[in-house]
Amino acid sequence: MSRCGRVPPPLDLLLGVLPAADQTDFLLACLAPAPQAVAAWRRWRARHVPTEWLAGRNEELRGLSALLASSLLAAGAPLDDRDAAWLRAALLHEERRSRTFRAILGEVLAALAVGGVPFLLAKGVAVAETVTFRPWLRHSHDIDLLVASDRLDDAARTLRRAGLSEAPAPAAGRSLVHPKGLPIALHTRPIAPPLPGPAVEDFAARAERVSVLGVTVSVPAADDMLLHVCGHAVMSASRRTGRWVCDAHEIVLRRPRLDWPRLLATATTTGLAAPLATTLGYLADAIGTPVPATIREELGRATTGATCLERELLVHVARMEGTVSFLSLWAAAGTRSRVTLLRWALAPDARYLHWLGGDSHRSALALQTQRLLRGLHRLGRARARSR
Repeated sequence: MSRCGRVPPPLDLLLGVLPAADQTDFLLACLAPAPQAVAAWRRWRARHVPTEWLAGRNEELRGLSALLASSLLAAGAPLDDRDAAWLRAALLHEERRSRTFRAILGEVLAALAVGGVPFLLAKGVAVAETVTFRPWLRHSHDIDLLVASDRLDDAARTLRRAGLSEAPAPAAGRSLVHPKGLPIALHTRPIAPPLPGPAVEDFAARAERVSVLGVTVSVPAADDMLLHVCGHAVMSASRRTGRWVCDAHEIVLRRPRLDWPRLLATATTTGLAAPLATTLGYLADAIGTPVPATIREELGRATTGATCLERELLVHVARMEGTVSFLSLWAAAGTRSRVTLLRWALAPDARYLHWLGGDSHRSALALQTQRLLRGLHRLGRARARSR
Protein backbone atom coordinates (compact mmCIF):
# COMPACT_ATOMS: atom_id res chain seq x y z
CA MET A 1 0.00 0.00 0.00
CA SER A 2 2.99 2.30 0.20
CA ARG A 3 3.51 2.89 -3.51
CA CYS A 4 0.72 4.42 -5.54
CA GLY A 5 1.67 2.71 -8.78
CA ARG A 6 1.01 -0.71 -7.30
CA VAL A 7 -2.41 0.08 -5.90
CA PRO A 8 -5.34 -1.00 -8.10
CA PRO A 9 -8.43 1.16 -8.60
CA PRO A 10 -10.46 2.22 -6.75
CA LEU A 11 -8.14 1.72 -3.75
CA ASP A 12 -5.83 4.46 -5.06
CA LEU A 13 -8.60 6.93 -4.19
CA LEU A 14 -8.16 6.19 -0.48
CA LEU A 15 -4.38 6.40 -0.17
CA GLY A 16 -4.63 9.88 1.34
CA VAL A 17 -6.44 8.60 4.44
CA LEU A 18 -3.49 6.39 5.48
CA PRO A 19 -0.65 7.46 7.80
CA ALA A 20 2.37 8.97 6.07
CA ALA A 21 5.87 7.56 6.48
CA ASP A 22 6.73 9.79 9.44
CA GLN A 23 3.62 8.77 11.39
CA THR A 24 4.22 5.14 10.44
CA ASP A 25 7.63 5.20 12.13
CA PHE A 26 6.00 6.55 15.29
CA LEU A 27 3.40 3.78 15.16
CA LEU A 28 6.06 1.13 14.63
CA ALA A 29 7.90 2.45 17.68
CA CYS A 30 4.68 1.82 19.63
CA LEU A 31 3.74 -1.57 18.18
CA ALA A 32 6.69 -3.43 16.66
CA PRO A 33 8.91 -6.02 18.40
CA ALA A 34 11.88 -4.60 20.28
CA PRO A 35 14.53 -4.29 17.54
CA GLN A 36 12.10 -2.81 15.00
CA ALA A 37 10.53 -0.50 17.57
CA VAL A 38 13.91 0.94 18.58
CA ALA A 39 14.98 1.40 14.94
CA ALA A 40 11.69 3.14 14.10
CA TRP A 41 12.05 5.41 17.12
CA ARG A 42 15.56 6.40 16.08
CA ARG A 43 14.35 7.25 12.57
CA TRP A 44 11.44 9.31 13.88
CA ARG A 45 13.50 11.01 16.58
CA ALA A 46 16.22 11.98 14.11
CA ARG A 47 13.71 13.95 12.04
CA HIS A 48 12.31 16.06 14.91
CA VAL A 49 13.76 18.61 17.28
CA PRO A 50 12.54 18.54 20.93
CA THR A 51 10.11 21.46 20.51
CA GLU A 52 8.08 19.58 17.88
CA TRP A 53 8.13 16.03 19.25
CA LEU A 54 4.42 16.03 20.09
CA ALA A 55 3.44 19.53 19.04
CA GLY A 56 2.26 21.08 15.80
CA ARG A 57 1.78 18.42 13.14
CA ASN A 58 2.63 15.71 15.71
CA GLU A 59 0.18 16.87 18.36
CA GLU A 60 -2.46 14.36 17.33
CA LEU A 61 -0.05 11.56 18.28
CA ARG A 62 -0.02 12.70 21.90
CA GLY A 63 -2.63 10.08 22.86
CA LEU A 64 -0.10 7.35 22.01
CA SER A 65 2.53 8.68 24.45
CA ALA A 66 1.92 6.04 27.13
CA LEU A 67 1.93 3.22 24.60
CA LEU A 68 5.18 4.55 23.11
CA ALA A 69 6.73 4.80 26.56
CA SER A 70 5.74 1.26 27.46
CA SER A 71 7.15 -0.07 24.19
CA LEU A 72 10.47 1.75 24.33
CA LEU A 73 11.13 1.17 28.02
CA ALA A 74 10.35 -2.54 27.64
CA ALA A 75 12.64 -2.72 24.58
CA GLY A 76 15.51 -1.11 26.49
CA ALA A 77 15.75 1.68 23.92
CA PRO A 78 18.67 4.08 24.46
CA LEU A 79 17.00 7.28 25.71
CA ASP A 80 18.56 10.56 26.68
CA ASP A 81 17.49 12.14 29.97
CA ARG A 82 14.89 14.38 28.34
CA ASP A 83 13.26 11.52 26.40
CA ALA A 84 13.23 9.25 29.45
CA ALA A 85 11.66 11.98 31.59
CA TRP A 86 8.73 12.80 29.31
CA LEU A 87 8.04 9.16 28.48
CA ARG A 88 7.86 8.21 32.17
CA ALA A 89 5.70 11.27 32.84
CA ALA A 90 3.37 10.16 30.01
CA LEU A 91 3.00 6.74 31.60
CA LEU A 92 2.19 8.22 34.99
CA HIS A 93 -0.28 10.75 33.56
CA GLU A 94 -2.18 8.15 31.52
CA GLU A 95 -2.36 5.73 34.42
CA ARG A 96 -3.87 8.42 36.68
CA ARG A 97 -6.20 9.65 33.96
CA SER A 98 -7.34 6.11 33.23
CA ARG A 99 -8.51 5.62 36.81
CA THR A 100 -10.93 8.54 36.47
CA PHE A 101 -12.02 7.48 32.99
CA ARG A 102 -12.73 3.88 34.00
CA ALA A 103 -14.64 4.97 37.09
CA ILE A 104 -16.97 7.01 34.85
CA LEU A 105 -17.19 4.13 32.37
CA GLY A 106 -18.28 1.83 35.20
CA GLU A 107 -21.00 4.29 36.23
CA VAL A 108 -22.35 4.57 32.67
CA LEU A 109 -22.36 0.81 32.06
CA ALA A 110 -24.03 0.10 35.40
CA ALA A 111 -26.73 2.73 34.81
CA LEU A 112 -27.65 1.27 31.41
CA ALA A 113 -27.59 -2.29 32.77
CA VAL A 114 -29.91 -1.38 35.65
CA GLY A 115 -32.16 0.47 33.21
CA GLY A 116 -32.40 -2.61 31.01
CA VAL A 117 -31.32 -0.73 27.88
CA PRO A 118 -29.54 -2.94 25.32
CA PHE A 119 -26.35 -1.48 23.84
CA LEU A 120 -22.92 -2.47 22.56
CA LEU A 121 -19.66 -1.07 23.88
CA ALA A 122 -17.84 0.16 20.79
CA LYS A 123 -14.55 1.19 19.21
CA GLY A 124 -11.52 2.08 21.31
CA VAL A 125 -13.07 1.50 24.72
CA ALA A 126 -14.25 -1.96 23.66
CA VAL A 127 -10.75 -2.79 22.41
CA ALA A 128 -9.14 -1.45 25.59
CA GLU A 129 -11.42 -3.33 27.97
CA THR A 130 -11.82 -6.64 26.13
CA VAL A 131 -8.77 -7.10 23.87
CA THR A 132 -5.64 -5.46 25.28
CA PHE A 133 -3.83 -6.66 28.38
CA ARG A 134 -3.39 -3.18 29.84
CA PRO A 135 -6.44 -1.00 29.14
CA TRP A 136 -4.91 2.04 30.80
CA LEU A 137 -2.35 2.33 27.97
CA ARG A 138 -5.15 3.03 25.47
CA HIS A 139 -5.96 6.74 25.65
CA SER A 140 -9.72 7.39 25.33
CA HIS A 141 -11.38 10.79 25.42
CA ASP A 142 -15.00 9.63 25.15
CA ILE A 143 -17.25 6.57 25.44
CA ASP A 144 -18.90 5.28 22.26
CA LEU A 145 -21.99 3.08 22.51
CA LEU A 146 -24.03 1.49 19.72
CA VAL A 147 -27.78 1.59 20.34
CA ALA A 148 -30.66 0.52 18.10
CA SER A 149 -32.70 3.47 16.80
CA ASP A 150 -35.83 2.41 18.66
CA ARG A 151 -33.95 2.36 21.99
CA LEU A 152 -32.05 5.61 21.55
CA ASP A 153 -34.47 7.69 23.60
CA ASP A 154 -34.51 5.05 26.35
CA ALA A 155 -30.71 5.09 26.55
CA ALA A 156 -30.53 8.89 26.70
CA ARG A 157 -33.29 9.05 29.32
CA THR A 158 -31.55 6.45 31.47
CA LEU A 159 -28.26 8.33 31.38
CA ARG A 160 -29.96 11.63 32.20
CA ARG A 161 -31.49 10.00 35.27
CA ALA A 162 -27.96 8.92 36.22
CA GLY A 163 -26.87 12.56 36.29
CA LEU A 164 -25.58 13.12 32.76
CA SER A 165 -26.67 16.08 30.65
CA GLU A 166 -27.57 16.27 26.96
CA ALA A 167 -25.25 17.98 24.46
CA PRO A 168 -25.51 18.78 20.73
CA ALA A 169 -25.22 15.63 18.64
CA PRO A 170 -25.34 14.44 15.02
CA ALA A 171 -28.77 13.77 13.57
CA ALA A 172 -28.37 10.00 13.81
CA GLY A 173 -27.40 9.81 17.46
CA ARG A 174 -27.34 11.46 20.87
CA SER A 175 -24.55 12.95 22.93
CA LEU A 176 -24.38 13.27 26.70
CA VAL A 177 -21.80 14.61 29.11
CA HIS A 178 -20.83 13.25 32.51
CA PRO A 179 -20.62 15.84 35.33
CA LYS A 180 -16.83 15.46 35.17
CA GLY A 181 -16.86 16.48 31.51
CA LEU A 182 -16.46 13.12 29.74
CA PRO A 183 -18.58 12.83 26.55
CA ILE A 184 -20.74 9.75 25.95
CA ALA A 185 -21.83 9.27 22.33
CA LEU A 186 -24.81 7.10 21.39
CA HIS A 187 -24.63 5.92 17.77
CA THR A 188 -27.40 4.22 15.79
CA ARG A 189 -25.04 3.24 12.96
CA PRO A 190 -21.62 1.58 13.21
CA ILE A 191 -20.41 3.48 10.10
CA ALA A 192 -21.36 7.07 9.30
CA PRO A 193 -22.83 8.05 5.91
CA PRO A 194 -22.32 8.06 3.00
CA LEU A 195 -21.02 4.48 3.19
CA PRO A 196 -23.79 2.05 4.19
CA GLY A 197 -22.10 -0.43 6.50
CA PRO A 198 -23.85 -3.05 8.66
CA ALA A 199 -26.71 -2.27 11.03
CA VAL A 200 -26.42 -2.17 14.81
CA GLU A 201 -28.82 -5.11 14.87
CA ASP A 202 -26.34 -7.14 12.77
CA PHE A 203 -23.59 -6.50 15.30
CA ALA A 204 -25.94 -7.26 18.19
CA ALA A 205 -26.94 -10.63 16.72
CA ARG A 206 -23.29 -11.79 16.80
CA ALA A 207 -22.18 -9.90 19.91
CA GLU A 208 -20.27 -11.44 22.80
CA ARG A 209 -21.27 -11.02 26.44
CA VAL A 210 -18.33 -10.11 28.64
CA SER A 211 -17.70 -8.56 32.04
CA VAL A 212 -16.34 -5.02 31.99
CA LEU A 213 -15.65 -3.38 35.36
CA GLY A 214 -18.06 -5.78 37.04
CA VAL A 215 -20.92 -5.18 34.57
CA THR A 216 -21.96 -7.76 31.99
CA VAL A 217 -22.15 -5.99 28.63
CA SER A 218 -22.31 -6.80 24.92
CA VAL A 219 -19.35 -6.07 22.65
CA PRO A 220 -19.09 -6.70 18.91
CA ALA A 221 -17.56 -10.00 17.85
CA ALA A 222 -13.88 -9.69 16.92
CA ASP A 223 -14.56 -9.51 13.16
CA ASP A 224 -17.23 -6.85 13.63
CA MET A 225 -14.98 -4.92 16.01
CA LEU A 226 -12.20 -4.91 13.41
CA LEU A 227 -14.61 -3.81 10.67
CA HIS A 228 -15.93 -1.04 12.91
CA VAL A 229 -12.46 0.26 13.79
CA CYS A 230 -11.21 0.20 10.20
CA GLY A 231 -14.41 1.57 8.67
CA HIS A 232 -14.60 4.41 11.17
CA ALA A 233 -10.95 5.28 10.51
CA VAL A 234 -11.69 5.90 6.84
CA MET A 235 -14.76 8.01 7.67
CA SER A 236 -13.45 10.18 10.50
CA ALA A 237 -10.79 12.81 11.11
CA SER A 238 -9.95 10.90 14.30
CA ARG A 239 -7.87 8.59 12.10
CA ARG A 240 -5.08 11.19 12.30
CA THR A 241 -4.46 10.22 15.93
CA GLY A 242 -3.23 6.81 14.73
CA ARG A 243 -5.20 5.03 17.46
CA TRP A 244 -7.15 3.03 14.90
CA VAL A 245 -3.89 1.39 13.77
CA CYS A 246 -3.10 0.31 17.33
CA ASP A 247 -6.66 -0.92 17.94
CA ALA A 248 -6.86 -2.93 14.71
CA HIS A 249 -3.38 -4.39 15.24
CA GLU A 250 -4.32 -5.52 18.75
CA ILE A 251 -7.58 -7.12 17.60
CA VAL A 252 -5.78 -9.21 14.97
CA LEU A 253 -2.99 -10.22 17.36
CA ARG A 254 -5.10 -10.95 20.44
CA ARG A 255 -8.10 -12.58 18.78
CA PRO A 256 -6.63 -15.57 16.89
CA ARG A 257 -10.09 -17.06 16.33
CA LEU A 258 -11.29 -13.99 14.46
CA ASP A 259 -13.81 -15.07 11.81
CA TRP A 260 -12.06 -13.82 8.67
CA PRO A 261 -14.56 -15.33 6.17
CA ARG A 262 -17.45 -13.62 7.97
CA LEU A 263 -15.52 -10.34 8.03
CA LEU A 264 -15.02 -10.64 4.27
CA ALA A 265 -18.71 -11.40 3.71
CA THR A 266 -19.86 -8.48 5.87
CA ALA A 267 -17.52 -6.03 4.15
CA THR A 268 -18.47 -7.06 0.63
CA THR A 269 -22.22 -6.98 1.28
CA THR A 270 -22.28 -3.63 3.12
CA GLY A 271 -20.13 -1.45 0.87
CA LEU A 272 -16.97 -1.60 3.00
CA ALA A 273 -14.72 -3.80 0.86
CA ALA A 274 -12.58 -0.88 -0.38
CA PRO A 275 -12.12 0.78 3.05
CA LEU A 276 -11.25 -2.58 4.60
CA ALA A 277 -8.87 -3.52 1.78
CA THR A 278 -7.11 -0.17 2.18
CA THR A 279 -6.75 -0.26 5.96
CA LEU A 280 -5.85 -3.95 6.24
CA GLY A 281 -3.36 -3.51 3.40
CA TYR A 282 -1.65 -0.72 5.34
CA LEU A 283 -1.62 -2.76 8.55
CA ALA A 284 -0.06 -5.75 6.82
CA ASP A 285 2.47 -3.90 4.65
CA ALA A 286 3.52 -1.05 6.94
CA ILE A 287 2.99 -2.41 10.47
CA GLY A 288 3.42 -6.15 9.94
CA THR A 289 -0.02 -7.09 11.24
CA PRO A 290 -0.68 -10.76 10.36
CA VAL A 291 -3.61 -10.29 7.96
CA PRO A 292 -4.25 -13.46 5.90
CA ALA A 293 -3.11 -13.01 2.30
CA THR A 294 -6.23 -14.77 1.03
CA ILE A 295 -8.48 -12.20 2.72
CA ARG A 296 -6.55 -9.34 1.16
CA GLU A 297 -6.81 -10.97 -2.25
CA GLU A 298 -10.56 -11.51 -1.90
CA LEU A 299 -11.09 -7.93 -0.75
CA GLY A 300 -9.06 -6.71 -3.72
CA ARG A 301 -11.21 -8.72 -6.10
CA ALA A 302 -14.38 -7.42 -4.46
CA THR A 303 -13.33 -3.80 -4.97
CA THR A 304 -12.57 -4.15 -8.67
CA GLY A 305 -16.28 -4.56 -9.39
CA ALA A 306 -17.30 -1.37 -7.55
CA THR A 307 -20.07 0.57 -9.32
CA CYS A 308 -19.67 4.18 -10.48
CA LEU A 309 -21.72 5.33 -7.48
CA GLU A 310 -19.57 3.35 -5.05
CA ARG A 311 -16.40 4.83 -6.57
CA GLU A 312 -17.79 8.36 -6.33
CA LEU A 313 -18.63 7.78 -2.69
CA LEU A 314 -14.99 6.84 -2.10
CA VAL A 315 -13.91 10.19 -3.56
CA HIS A 316 -16.31 11.90 -1.18
CA VAL A 317 -14.90 9.93 1.74
CA ALA A 318 -11.31 10.74 0.78
CA ARG A 319 -12.07 14.49 0.74
CA MET A 320 -14.45 14.63 3.70
CA GLU A 321 -12.11 16.32 6.16
CA GLY A 322 -10.63 18.79 3.68
CA THR A 323 -7.11 17.42 4.15
CA VAL A 324 -6.87 15.73 0.73
CA SER A 325 -7.08 18.02 -2.30
CA PHE A 326 -8.50 17.11 -5.68
CA LEU A 327 -5.08 17.64 -7.25
CA SER A 328 -3.35 15.29 -4.79
CA LEU A 329 -5.99 12.65 -5.49
CA TRP A 330 -5.46 13.15 -9.21
CA ALA A 331 -1.69 12.77 -8.85
CA ALA A 332 -2.02 9.48 -6.93
CA ALA A 333 -4.76 7.99 -9.12
CA GLY A 334 -4.44 5.65 -12.04
CA THR A 335 -6.27 6.13 -15.33
CA ARG A 336 -9.51 4.47 -14.28
CA SER A 337 -9.69 6.39 -11.01
CA ARG A 338 -9.03 9.65 -12.86
CA VAL A 339 -12.17 8.94 -14.86
CA THR A 340 -13.98 8.53 -11.54
CA LEU A 341 -12.57 11.84 -10.31
CA LEU A 342 -13.79 13.64 -13.43
CA ARG A 343 -17.25 12.10 -13.07
CA TRP A 344 -17.35 13.08 -9.40
CA ALA A 345 -16.32 16.65 -10.18
CA LEU A 346 -18.53 17.21 -13.23
CA ALA A 347 -21.37 14.72 -13.56
CA PRO A 348 -21.71 12.33 -10.59
CA ASP A 349 -24.49 9.83 -10.09
CA ALA A 350 -27.82 11.53 -9.35
CA ARG A 351 -28.27 9.36 -6.26
CA TYR A 352 -25.07 10.81 -4.85
CA LEU A 353 -26.24 14.36 -5.56
CA HIS A 354 -29.61 13.75 -3.91
CA TRP A 355 -27.87 12.36 -0.84
CA LEU A 356 -25.33 15.19 -0.77
CA GLY A 357 -27.94 17.92 -0.86
CA GLY A 358 -30.65 16.18 1.12
CA ASP A 359 -32.87 17.20 -1.78
CA SER A 360 -35.33 14.65 -3.14
CA HIS A 361 -37.48 17.17 -5.07
CA ARG A 362 -35.15 18.65 -7.65
CA SER A 363 -34.65 16.72 -10.88
CA ALA A 364 -31.49 14.78 -11.60
CA LEU A 365 -30.87 17.05 -14.61
CA ALA A 366 -31.04 20.21 -12.46
CA LEU A 367 -28.68 18.78 -9.86
CA GLN A 368 -26.20 17.54 -12.46
CA THR A 369 -26.23 20.87 -14.34
CA GLN A 370 -25.48 22.72 -11.12
CA ARG A 371 -22.70 20.27 -10.32
CA LEU A 372 -21.20 20.63 -13.80
CA LEU A 373 -21.00 24.42 -13.51
CA ARG A 374 -19.48 24.23 -10.05
CA GLY A 375 -17.08 21.52 -11.15
CA LEU A 376 -15.83 23.51 -14.14
CA HIS A 377 -15.29 26.50 -11.87
CA ARG A 378 -13.40 24.35 -9.34
CA LEU A 379 -11.22 22.75 -12.01
CA GLY A 380 -10.43 26.17 -13.46
CA ARG A 381 -9.25 27.47 -10.10
CA ALA A 382 -7.18 24.33 -9.47
CA ARG A 383 -5.54 24.66 -12.87
CA ALA A 384 -4.73 28.30 -12.22
CA ARG A 385 -3.12 27.47 -8.86
CA SER A 386 -0.97 24.74 -10.42
CA ARG A 387 0.65 27.13 -12.93
